[in-house]
Amino acid sequence: MWKFLILLPVLEGLGLSTLTAQSATIPLQAPAQHMLDRLKISTNLATELHPEIRPYTRKDAVRVALTADSSTQGLSPLTQYDLQYLLDDNNEWYAPTDSHQVRKTQKPLFGIFFRTPANLFEVNTPDFHLRVNPMLNLALGPEQDNASLIFLNQRGLEVRGDLDGRVYFYTNILETQARFPNFVNKWIENYQSVPGAGFYKKYNSSVFQVDNGYDFNLANAYIGARITKHIDIQLGHGQHQIGNGYRSLFLSDVGNFTYFLKFNTRVWRLHYQNLFLELSPISTAVPRPPNTLLPKKYIAAHYLNFQATPNLAFGFFEATVFNRSRQFELQYLNPVILYRTVEGMIGSPDNVLIGFDGRWNFLHRFQVYGQVLIDEFLLSALFKPEEKGWWGNKFGWQAGIKYINAFNLDHLDIQLEYNTVRPYTYSSFDSLNSYTHYNQPLAHPLWANFKEFVGIVRYQPHPRWYFSARFLHAQTGENPEFENLGANPLLGNSSRKEDYGNVTGQGIQATINLVGLDARWQLWHNLYVETQLLFRRKDSADNTRDLDTRYLTLGIRWNVWNRNRDF
Repeated sequence: MWKFLILLPVLEGLGLSTLTAQSATIPLQAPAQHMLDRLKISTNLATELHPEIRPYTRKDAVRVALTADSSTQGLSPLTQYDLQYLLDDNNEWYAPTDSHQVRKTQKPLFGIFFRTPANLFEVNTPDFHLRVNPMLNLALGPEQDNASLIFLNQRGLEVRGDLDGRVYFYTNILETQARFPNFVNKWIENYQSVPGAGFYKKYNSSVFQVDNGYDFNLANAYIGARITKHIDIQLGHGQHQIGNGYRSLFLSDVGNFTYFLKFNTRVWRLHYQNLFLELSPISTAVPRPPNTLLPKKYIAAHYLNFQATPNLAFGFFEATVFNRSRQFELQYLNPVILYRTVEGMIGSPDNVLIGFDGRWNFLHRFQVYGQVLIDEFLLSALFKPEEKGWWGNKFGWQAGIKYINAFNLDHLDIQLEYNTVRPYTYSSFDSLNSYTHYNQPLAHPLWANFKEFVGIVRYQPHPRWYFSARFLHAQTGENPEFENLGANPLLGNSSRKEDYGNVTGQGIQATINLVGLDARWQLWHNLYVETQLLFRRKDSADNTRDLDTRYLTLGIRWNVWNRNRDF
C-alpha cells in the first residue's frame, strides 16, 4: 500500500484536486451484486454499469438505483425494498432529494452509533467520508458420520472512506477458526491450501472437541483514485470476477486474495480494465527451505467490454502468466497491445490465455450469457483423424440463462449454467506459469478436465426472508497417482501421458452431485440468522475416492460475504 502513497503527489500534479473520486467497491457475493444484476435485466436502462466486471462500485449502485426508481413505473414493493437497501448500503454516494432521504435511525446508540441503519459509525463532511462496521460470522452444526462439529468462527472489522473528493480506501480483516466438511478437508490435503484463503495453521478446540480445525486470517485492502475523468486506479489486495455466470472461466473469486494494480477506463459504451497481479505459484504449506520467501509469478491481463445496447454486450479477455525470478516483465505494462505479440517477441516463454464473452437481456425477464476461453488451439486437430484429441487444444466454454420473476412470481429467480474445460487447460510447460495462485485456481474451482451443470433458484417472498437452492452435477477426470492426464494445472504439461486421443473426463472418472439449501432472515441491515443444509456425493471409478457429505449448520452473520464451496 505504501507504494501507492508515494504516487499521490504525482497524481495531485495531474490535477486530481479538481476531480470527483470514484468509489470503493461492493464485496463480491454481497446481496447488492444480485440486486443490481436483476435490475439490469428487468429495466434495460442505459447506465455506466457493465455487469461483466465485478466487483461493482458503490457509486454505480446508487446511480442504478436512482435511475431505476425515476425511469421505471409500477415497481413492486420488493423491488422498492431493493432500491432502498442499495441507497442505505451506499449512502455516502447518495445526494438526498425531496423524494428520497437518507434513512436515519430514530434512536442512535449513545447518540453516536447506528445513526443510519447500515453503519455502526460514520463521518460525513464535505471533504471526508468514513464508514466503520463490525464483521461477524458464527456457524455450527453436525456432519454425518463424524463426531466433531462443523463450525465457522469469524470476527473482524470493515472500514471504508474517501478523502478530499479524490482518493478512496477500503480495508477489512477477518480472523477465522474453522472446521470444514470432509470434502473440503480432502481438498486441503490434496492441494495444501485452504480454498479462498492464504497462510493457515492447524487449530484445536477443547470447547467443541475439535482436533482437525484450521486457523487463518482473511484480509482485503486497497486504495484508489480517479486520475482523469474516465480513468480510475486501484492498488491493494483483493479479488475480482469477470463474467455474468455463477462460475467464470476467465477470473473469479474462488481462490486466495491477490496483490493487484488495476486501471478502469470507462468512456462511451466501453469499459476497459487492466489488471496486474503478483501471485505465488505455491502455498506456504509446500515444503521448502526454512525462512525463504515464496517464489513469485505475475499476470498481466486486460478485459474490454462493449455495450452495443443497454441489453447487449460483448467482451474480449487476454491474460499472460510469467515468472522472472521476482522481476516483472516491463513489456507487459503496455495497456493496449495484444500480449500474444509481446510474448512472441521475447521468445514465447509464457502462458497466454484469450477469451470472448457475450450477454443478451430480453423481455425484461431473461438473460443469456456465455464465455469461450482459449489457452491453446489448433483448428486442424479437430478434423484430422491422426490429430484427434491433440493435448494442446486447451479450451473451455460456458453457456447460461437467467430467468427473473419466474412464472410471474416476484423475486423468484432461476439460473441454469453449463461449463466444460478440456484437459491441460490453464497449465503450462513450466509449472510456475500455470493459471493458479497459492495452489488454488484463478478461474473455475474444478480446475480442468470436467463437464458441469449448475442450477440455482433464489426466492425472496418477503423483504427480510431469503431462500435459495442450488444443484451441481459434474463429471470429472482425475489424475491417477504419478500420472498427468490434465486434471491439475499445477503440474507442468510436459509430463502429459499422451499427445493425442485426449478427451474431456479422461483419467479416473468421477461424478459429483451437490445440493445446497439455504434460508436466512434479516434482523437488521446486513445482519442475518441463517441455516444451511448440504448434500454432496462423489462416485469415483476408484472406490477409495468415493466420498459422501451431509451437514446442517445454524448461524448468525453480520457484514460477511463468503462464497459457497461448491466443488
